Amino acid sequence: MLTRVDKIVIAALVLLSLAAYPIIRLRAPVGGATLEIESMGEPYAVVEMDRRDTVRVPGRLGDSVIEIDENGARFIETAGPDTSCIDQGYITDAGEMAVCVPNRVLIRVIGKSDIDTDFISR
Repeated sequence: MLTRVDKIVIAALVLLSLAAYPIIRLRAPVGGATLEIESMGEPYAVVEMDRRDTVRVPGRLGDSVIEIDENGARFIETAGPDTSCIDQGYITDAGEMAVCVPNRVLIRVIGKSDIDTDFISR
């Protein structure tokens, strides 16, 4: 059974988590980042992520539409019945990517990262 102190600690952790979520989720893309777009395995375009833009990319099944805004980059339309690439949401940090497999379109953030190291091996 939970004591009064346990309930206070749990409530404090929940409130801290809820307060941190907007800061983590809504942070802007890192300055200097670019979006690399590939279509059917070939480079299609490189777009700066510091301005709003919409890019129509031809794919195997038809066009995919990519939106770039202050939240990052994401698929907003794609050809074919599968909408899993739209459901992936925004990508913002260097190294992140979203892929529309049926249409063979890939978007990847390239550039400066606010994280120096993502893995250390010895």
